[in-house]
Amino acid sequence: MRFVRVDELTKGMRLAKPIYNKNGVLLYDRDTKLTKQGINSIKNFKLIGIYILEPAEPLPPMTQDDIEFERFQTMSVFGLKEDLDNLIAGKKPVNIMGLIKSLVKRYAKRSNKVNFFQNLRSCDDYVYKHSINVAILAALMGARLRISVEDMKDMVYAALIHDIGKLYIPQEIIEKTVLTDEDMKTIALCEARGDRYLQEVDFFNDNVKEILKQKVTLQNEKNIKASDSRFKDCAWVLHIAELYDDMTSMKIGKEPCSEVVAIRKFLGEPESYGEKIVAALIDSMKILYPGICLEFSNSYTGLVIRGNEENVLRPLVLCFNDNQIYDFDNERVRSGVQIKDIMKTMDKRIKIDPETINEYLRKYNS
Repeated sequence: MRFVRVDELTKGMRLAKPIYNKNGVLLYDRDTKLTKQGINSIKNFKLIGIYILEPAEPLPPMTQDDIEFERFQTMSVFGLKEDLDNLIAGKKPVNIMGLIKSLVKRYAKRSNKVNFFQNLRSCDDYVYKHSINVAILAALMGARLRISVEDMKDMVYAALIHDIGKLYIPQEIIEKTVLTDEDMKTIALCEARGDRYLQEVDFFNDNVKEILKQKVTLQNEKNIKASDSRFKDCAWVLHIAELYDDMTSMKIGKEPCSEVVAIRKFLGEPESYGEKIVAALIDSMKILYPGICLEFSNSYTGLVIRGNEENVLRPLVLCFNDNQIYDFDNERVRSGVQIKDIMKTMDKRIKIDPETINEYLRKYNS
């Protein structure tokens, strides 16, 4: 699966993710081949790009939980859009309490590890979809940090509204692929305007405002001065969840990075991102599980046949080039080769079924 910008789409490409209209109606399912009419429709939706399957790539399997995750992402956006637009207009949000209740019920469980799928975005819906994803991650991470249910609800509320300042950004700047210094100043002013507004309105409680305030402090100073604050962890969770979604999502003028690249960055700078917060993020998602294909630092490629619960970036991998098994938990193996990234192109991938993977594991363990 790889990300392709709208202006680079060609007839015959296969969809890796479904496409819905603004009412949540399915228009194009996974594995659909693009037609000229379909490409024009996608352009009319103003999508930044889509995820496609390579010609030789099999359709990745999806569990019922995976399907429900994507459906929730899609359907939640419409109610949040109405609420954020209401807030901008000085009106009270009407859907958000129900959305918070649903988010906490679905994702605030310590055993609920998810396949975190990135959604398709346009310039018009980026803020809403980003905010939904940050809220999902916040609920997942909050459960692992044992944040109380009441504080969790306030944190999820803050996650849903934290980026409202971006809705003030002029459309002509949003659609630019290259930003000038003046554009960056305008964006900063809009975001600051949104932060001030959220502190002034009376539509939500002081706890939500305090979490948002501490998050802004953390972004600007990489430190929360009130270190003993009840909401310190909540602010850190929002900060990391926002960074992770921003790094791995599609956007104008910049390619999304993989979860491997994002997690490696967080783990490489624990003083900047907070070790226990990053650990909660990692424990919330399925990363480098069996069936994922990887690129090595020596240009070799391979297939994950066993994950690593202790360190997700050190799985057991079957190398396609020499048919050898690489245990990246072994320091001697890591001294010779590193995992570079998840494969962006699958044309050379070998389709291996679960039983074959288990057979390699049995041989390795014997």
